Amino acid sequence: MSEGSLAIIGLGSNQGDREAILDEAVEVLKAAPHIHVWTVSNLYETFPVGGPPDQEPFLNAALLAEPTIDPLSLLERLHLIEEKFGRVRDERWGARTLDLDLLLYGQEIRRTPQLTLPHPRLPFRRFALLPAVEVAPWSLDPLTNMTVNELLASIDRRPSLVAVAAANPDDPATVELAAEVHAGVVEALGAEPLLRRDLQSAGAAHPASPRDRAFAEVQATARRTPESKWLNSGLGDRWLAADFALDLDLRRAAAIEDGVSHEGWKEVWNLFTYERAARAAVDHALAPTFVVLLGQGAAAIRDGGFPRPVYVPEATVPAEIVVEVVVTCHATRA
Repeated sequence: MSEGSLAIIGLGSNQGDREAILDEAVEVLKAAPHIHVWTVSNLYETFPVGGPPDQEPFLNAALLAEPTIDPLSLLERLHLIEEKFGRVRDERWGARTLDLDLLLYGQEIRRTPQLTLPHPRLPFRRFALLPAVEVAPWSLDPLTNMTVNELLASIDRRPSLVAVAAANPDDPATVELAAEVHAGVVEALGAEPLLRRDLQSAGAAHPASPRDRAFAEVQATARRTPESKWLNSGLGDRWLAADFALDLDLRRAAAIEDGVSHEGWKEVWNLFTYERAARAAVDHALAPTFVVLLGQGAAAIRDGGFPRPVYVPEATVPAEIVVEVVVTCHATRA
């Protein structure tokens, strides 16, 4: 635990007198030892996403607190408060009298059976980000290094873009899975597909170095997906669905050991220029709202830090993965 860490706690209720329950929960937290509450957001009404049908709308809020206990102890304290309000954890995403989520705790990153920090679905949930921005817009998501304000702006941008990619492009089974999931997401969302094969240029540069060739291919793809083009595309609320993730392609290109000698200033300059050009092109391309990574190594990429929100599905069957992704897409707009 970092001394003086600030925590964002999300609150929600869709049973009973929702407003009274949330007000009382805030008072309980204010009176709790080892938790100093700095500020509380307004209430926002949202519709349930991904749970059983016919649920009542939620009221959601967030508060900024300064705990003097470790994150796990704080989470246990939140669970005890939920139980006092009659919360029963018998159905995922089901109705609840009170939901208290530990969204962020300073820059803590933890993934244990008891606790996941930051909250694994924070970057994809508009109903959590909206009140979080109100109480602490400058708070950083330590996995993406984006502020909660930047995360909210990203999911509010139109058109939205979901990118589906294999964590390991050398694994044929995962590549095939990613292609199947991408096709399913396009169909389920009625999304506009962005296919790598349609965006690569036959006339692109072919430098001798494998590393430089990889950067040239990234540049060629990125230059055909400029943000300026898509922001004026007239797609409105329609999703775009890409079968590639440019940030992942950049990382892979940078990791290539090309075995080519770069003696002399011309060779060094060429090496630098290809990489710089690729990174500049990616900076001007339409950034994904989030990236779906599949296969072995996906969680390590997410947890090691990635410049975009990464969603790693729990399911392994393609149809079930598609359902997870579609629910996640809907949550960005709830």
